Amino acid sequence: MPKNSKFWPIKQLGIFALISLAANFNYGFSTTYINTSVDEFKTFLNTSLTRRGTVMTEEKYDLIWNLFLNCWFVGSFFGVWFSPIFNDRFGRKVGFLIGNSVAFLSSVLQCLSLIWYSPELLILSRFITSICMSVTYQSCILFLQECSPTHLRGSFSFLSEVSYSSMTMVGSFLGQDYILGAHLFWLCFFIVPFCFLFTLALFILPETPKFLLISKDQEDKAIASVKYYHGMNSDAKQVLEDIRKEAECEDLLDSDGASTFQKIKDIFVERHLRMALILSVSALTNTIGLWALLLSSTFFLEGANVEEEVAEWSTTAMSLAYVSGTVTGGIIIERVGRRKLLLLFTFLNNLALLAFVFFAKIRILIDPMKYGCLVALIIYGYTYGTGVGPISWFISSELVPQKHRSVAQSVAYAINTVMVVISTFTVLPLYSVIGSYAFLILYSVPSFISMLVLFRYLPETKGREIHEIVNELKNK
Repeated sequence: MPKNSKFWPIKQLGIFALISLAANFNYGFSTTYINTSVDEFKTFLNTSLTRRGTVMTEEKYDLIWNLFLNCWFVGSFFGVWFSPIFNDRFGRKVGFLIGNSVAFLSSVLQCLSLIWYSPELLILSRFITSICMSVTYQSCILFLQECSPTHLRGSFSFLSEVSYSSMTMVGSFLGQDYILGAHLFWLCFFIVPFCFLFTLALFILPETPKFLLISKDQEDKAIASVKYYHGMNSDAKQVLEDIRKEAECEDLLDSDGASTFQKIKDIFVERHLRMALILSVSALTNTIGLWALLLSSTFFLEGANVEEEVAEWSTTAMSLAYVSGTVTGGIIIERVGRRKLLLLFTFLNNLALLAFVFFAKIRILIDPMKYGCLVALIIYGYTYGTGVGPISWFISSELVPQKHRSVAQSVAYAINTVMVVISTFTVLPLYSVIGSYAFLILYSVPSFISMLVLFRYLPETKGREIHEIVNELKNK
């Protein structure tokens, strides 16, 4: 058997880092770059309408801005349903390539919209990007889960969140006025060459071995794929044997050739698939609060009487803590395990929110305590990155066999998207009425309920083959 070179661990890490960045470079950047360049976008909208002879009013700006901002969530909801169509029918690699290719074209359209002063094209390009990012993100998780060696599956899956969090920080930083925020075209153009290069890089990657063996019955190509991702020293025959056992978990469902609709029906009808969905949605419930805090932390801190200059840096500080947390989690997950890490840091994440509420209220009596709110947000970002976010996004892939994995992801992500939209539209009005208590109603209480469900039913998946995990769920 050919031996791996001494540089193989570095090469292997590079392969999975490439997969993660191909999905999350654009995704993370597009999520946050608009948050720190608001004034320049307002100028762009005003100039665009003035050129048409239309007078910009505050109401018109708010309408266009809300369309631009929130079309992301609408597109994401549609995107999750395209994922099983592409990833199951044509393969994970094809789904990844389609999503990235169209996202590249939409990034070019976004730049053209700025040159042509077209707010409509700007909104359309962002909407298309959000659809594509949903597809590529799910393709990325499938790649990381189905190509990783079992003993490294958790660490490599964490790379997705490391790359996403890093790009949210880059997006916030480059959006500052003194960097690229005052030059919208160059800010938006920043991702264009990277989108192109990552799309080209995807062509060299083999399809996942699980898809090749289970869905295509191409054993020779599956062996070559295992060798590519696991190394030349890997026991490809044993890996394929474990994959066949995973396929046997679904034989009773007769899912070969089943439509996407039939697979969605199976998710709700079959007990172990339904339990996996409940656990996935419960885990994702804990991720909802990040969106509001990432997008509106300045508003919340100013509401707690923190100085404007300090509050404006809160997003960057929390993003840095978020990135640090993902790196920490990726290092320790294979030692601690998914279950312990998720439950522990979800609990600590909730304590950080409760601390924010406490400091926001106590500062009325002791004003310097308001800075405790900033500390609470930083701790929130770190604890979220270490265990809550990364595990919640990939845990569904470890609970469901290959043939239903993409559909299970889509259903769980779609439910989560609806919950995010509801909370995002609700939190600011509710915060204006009852203050920081809004966090308790929208985030802490649902998170506490989800922790009870996870504590009772979530199995440990560290170092275990998928067929072992599925069989445990069947017996619960």
